[in-house]
Formats: sequence, structure tokens, C-alpha cells
Amino acid sequence: MRFPHGRLRRPAVLAAVVAAASAVTGLVPGAADAAPRGSAAVARLLPSAVPTPTPTPTVSATPYVMVTPAQVVVPEGGSALIYVRLSDRPSYGWVTVDSQRLSGDSDLSIGPRLLFPADRYNEWQALLVFAEEDDDATDGTATFESRISQLPGTGVAVWSATELDNDTATPSPAPS
Repeated sequence: MRFPHGRLRRPAVLAAVVAAASAVTGLVPGAADAAPRGSAAVARLLPSAVPTPTPTPTVSATPYVMVTPAQVVVPEGGSALIYVRLSDRPSYGWVTVDSQRLSGDSDLSIGPRLLFPADRYNEWQALLVFAEEDDDATDGTATFESRISQLPGTGVAVWSATELDNDTATPSPAPS
């Protein structure tokens, strides 16, 4: 097949190639070809000359923080994981997510801040939750928040942690 000299555009070349392939095979792009008589029914589609558009992610100036699970149980002296991600692609580069304890047992603490590049906003990142050893036999609880540092007051997720205590309660003496 000969193409005219000069500047060729990609869609024109692609259309010419598909037309030539269709003429050789007898198939029409985007249409199913029928199986010959007496053979097993097989249908196949040739690729269409028009590419399908890829969806673009939502870009938001104010994404919010998503956390799962909303409540985690942490063994005393151990750790557990909370997973954090952003709801939408931010309209700027890196996003920092800071977490802090709002109230509750001070034996429960969390790991470092998380950094999200704009192109990986929807990938879950692990945040460590720690429960320090203590002398009481009480399962302590605490409420935490994870928020986007660059957007004070917006994008906040609130979640909780419960310490699964490993100390046994001291029995009280029986009355005499």
C-alpha cells in the first residue's frame, strides 16, 4: 500500500491500515465475524480505529482523608495498623496527613505523618498505632484524628483505638 507524500496524520494512516486489513481478512472493524458453516461458533472483534478515552481522576482542591477501619484494637505492648488515603486527587503536589490523639488513654499513640504524592492519592498507606505496657488491667480507649496539614479545618477523619490489656485484674479479698 502506498501513502501519498507529504504530511500524514496518524488517524489517516491508522484508518488506511485498518481498511487494508479489513480487505484482506474480510472483517469489518468493530463487528463480529461469523464462523463458517459446520464449525464451532466463534466470534471475535477487530479493534476499532477510534481509541476509547481513558477516564481522568477527579481533581479536587479540598480532598478529604479516608481511614479504615474506623476502630482498631491494639494489644497492650504491641501495635496495629490503620490504613489512610485521600478521597480525591489534590490540585497541588504533595499532601501531608498528620494524625493526633484528641482524647482518651495516653498509652495509645500513633506513628509518623504520612506523605501522599498527587499521583498516588488513592493508594492506602499504613499508620501504626501503639499501645504501651501499663500496670492497670483496664482496656483503655482513645479518639484520634487524621487531617491534611495544608488544609486546616478540612479533610478530617476521626477514628478510635482500644487497648486490649494483658494484665489480669487483682481479685479483691473475700469478706470475712
